[in-house]
Amino acid sequence: MLKFFRKHARGWFMLVFMGIIIFVFVLYFGTDRGAQTTNTLAVVDGIVITEADYYHEYSKLTDAVKARYGGALTADMLKQMDLKKLAYDTVINRQIVVAKAKDLKLKVSDDELREMITAMPALQTDGKFDNYKYRQLLRYNRMTAEEFEAGQRVTLAAGKIETLVREGIKVSDQELLDLYALQNQKINLAFLRIAGEDVARRITPTASDLEGYLKSHSGAFRVPEQVKVKYLYFAASAYGSAEISSADIRDYYNRMKDRYKGKDGKPLPLEQAAPIIAKELKQSRGMQAAFAEAKKAHDTIYQEENFDAYAAANRLSALTADFFPLNKPAQAFASIKDLAAELAGLEKNDISKVLAGADGYYVLRIEDKKAAYTPQLKDIEADVRRAYLETRQAELAAREAADLLEKARQGESLEKLASAKGLKIQETGLFQPGADIPKLGANADAIEAILSLSLSRPYPEKPIVINAAHVIFKLKEVGPLDMKDFEAKKDVYRKVAMNLKREEAMKSWLQGNKTAMMKEKRLKINKEAQDL
Repeated sequence: MLKFFRKHARGWFMLVFMGIIIFVFVLYFGTDRGAQTTNTLAVVDGIVITEADYYHEYSKLTDAVKARYGGALTADMLKQMDLKKLAYDTVINRQIVVAKAKDLKLKVSDDELREMITAMPALQTDGKFDNYKYRQLLRYNRMTAEEFEAGQRVTLAAGKIETLVREGIKVSDQELLDLYALQNQKINLAFLRIAGEDVARRITPTASDLEGYLKSHSGAFRVPEQVKVKYLYFAASAYGSAEISSADIRDYYNRMKDRYKGKDGKPLPLEQAAPIIAKELKQSRGMQAAFAEAKKAHDTIYQEENFDAYAAANRLSALTADFFPLNKPAQAFASIKDLAAELAGLEKNDISKVLAGADGYYVLRIEDKKAAYTPQLKDIEADVRRAYLETRQAELAAREAADLLEKARQGESLEKLASAKGLKIQETGLFQPGADIPKLGANADAIEAILSLSLSRPYPEKPIVINAAHVIFKLKEVGPLDMKDFEAKKDVYRKVAMNLKREEAMKSWLQGNKTAMMKEKRLKINKEAQDL
């Protein structure tokens, strides 16, 4: 159980995790199943669970989390919550609970149902059940009273099952102290870093080594296909010189006023929006005119094959872009989307279709092409040597770090091992493990490894890669605990620990029954969460 505490007991995520699980279990096990579709996720005892059920559940979870955290909700928090997997598990677990409630012959009486509904805080006014709020709830969720009450029977049955599962669960004082320590105890780590530069002097590549490396990594050094182009550019600014009338501005404003808002979110008055609209209309009309000119040039040149003559006759500047790789367009073409795909199939003297840029249009002609190739070693030896050294240094540093850690775990002195290799041991100083490790920064793998350490087991199982260096940790010191603070907060930690153990027990119960029902052919899974 301590391992479970270590996994979940730190930071905001444990509280979010607990809150979401409890929220889902208590409030969502009994909700409506939504519209039926033929997209079946699973079948439990003949009851079909559809993709519509899943998406309905996911939407409710997302709304609930957004309502709970508001602007404090970040993309990283959402990612860690993994609401899609949670919604998927919920709709399937809900039916497992229903099935097992029937197996156990758990019944919910009308009195129990009535007591549950009338006691819901959301349905009360001044401490009494409010039938108007009840009808509002049904309308909002598009449910009949029968559907809602059937759902709440499932919730009550789930609660009875949870009571059965969690009976006998206890939390010892030692577990409470362990949990408190994980949240509050400071530690001091000794650590050493082994980076590529620490082993660089031991690697001296030969010409044969470099030839072999180039051969096995030829793709990394391959020069892509290159093209040289001549082009005509039709800038919107050259064709949008006409003045925008006040009538045009007013008409556009009346149709699109919701697009123009101030910092307060309110629509801008016409006089403030007018300069913006004039600029946009001028750009839009300029782009339209520029496209028409570019299309005319393209069609004429395509038919008559007279690129230079057309440019001269129409007083256009025929510009040239010297050889550039298709995967790295010349700066002049940076705003053209998917240029490489547009040019890849063209041959020498072919012209492109009209290509859109951010502020105008292009017509390109292929002047020359160079096929992709891998240079010889003599031409790129410095690049190959650099890449070879980086690769071999990383491999050697990883092997050396693993070897040193294994020797330290076997009882050899880390200080002597480091000294023999000319490596320096540093210390973090006392700190409370969280997002950052002093002198090393943030690393989720390192934090997880640190939480598994104890003075009797001071080393992790493997080195941790942080900022391209292989780091070996040793738990050197554990700070004292404030036992008075622990005693004062003991009841709070007992509740947290009990909830964690109960949720873990319920999770194990659900997984065990899911596995058993699949073996018994009572549960068939058609799609996994990752397929949605």
